[in-house]
Amino acid sequence: MKKLFALLLVGLAINAKAQNQTKSVELNRFRVAVQGGFSQLLAKTSDAVPAESRNYVAELKSGSHFGADVTYFVKPTWGLGAKFSQFNTSNSGTGNLQGIAVAMSDDIAHSFVGPSFSTKYTTANTKHSFIFSLALGYLGYNNNAKLNGQLVKITGATFGSALDAGYDLNITKSIAIGAQISMTGGTLSKLTYSSGGVTTTETFEKDEKESLSRIDFSIGARFNF
Repeated sequence: MKKLFALLLVGLAINAKAQNQTKSVELNRFRVAVQGGFSQLLAKTSDAVPAESRNYVAELKSGSHFGADVTYFVKPTWGLGAKFSQFNTSNSGTGNLQGIAVAMSDDIAHSFVGPSFSTKYTTANTKHSFIFSLALGYLGYNNNAKLNGQLVKITGATFGSALDAGYDLNITKSIAIGAQISMTGGTLSKLTYSSGGVTTTETFEKDEKESLSRIDFSIGARFNF
């Protein structure tokens, strides 16, 4: 996370220089980016997880994501917009619940949405662009879990943040392909469980809170107009 904050600061630092180099470039005000790729959750597995379930939980740490960013560039080198991303992971097998073996499955989604601030540097030949973004907003957790075939819906939400560092290869004035590395962070302090018409809420102690922090590696298409 610190490294991506540093990248954002670098993007801000080159703002003045980029202003001079983009005066002769016709500005496309809007940038729409769609992307997807591999994701890895960063939190370590809790010591409370039984030894026989640790491999199951570890497999839920990685998954895929997709997302979209829309930015309006007020100036050639900075803009305001909105970001959406969703992480998905799933697993099924036999687990341990209070010493009892159970058939279990998890189908988990983390959804982030919020306003964003972006900086952009485009090379003099307009072929290459570097984009750094920060977004703050809503980070939701949803798990359609099953225990011995019984659906248990687990939900939660918290304040989240997302940092992006991306590169665009401009194919035409309006179309580019890009690669991006992102960090999304947030911590759940409570979860709600719903099953068979019964709903309960679990509030975590400070050292038990659930981290949703992850790193994303993505590729995608960009549209500028």
